[in-house]
Amino acid sequence: MSREIFLSERFRTVVREYPKPVRAEIGQAIDRLQAALGQPHQHAGLGIRKLVKNYFEIRVGLDLRLVFRIEPEAVIFAFAGTHDEVRRFLKRL
Repeated sequence: MSREIFLSERFRTVVREYPKPVRAEIGQAIDRLQAALGQPHQHAGLGIRKLVKNYFEIRVGLDLRLVFRIEPEAVIFAFAGTHDEVRRFLKRL
């Protein structure tokens, strides 16, 4: 089952600050996640980790994490940042 991908305004704002090569890696990670949804065996290599509630993260490189939540019909990317920035973001949920 294919879910639509939405990028929140906060996510877009944060991602715009990254250099173009990093933005390309972010786009590739989102594409890989979309392709793997509904195929649990593919999730293992993507670095997906459950955070809180229905929020998850996917790693991009060593330092960058993309936070998203899974809804019945969509995946909504909510935030991007380092491990510490993600922890601060989650405290505000």
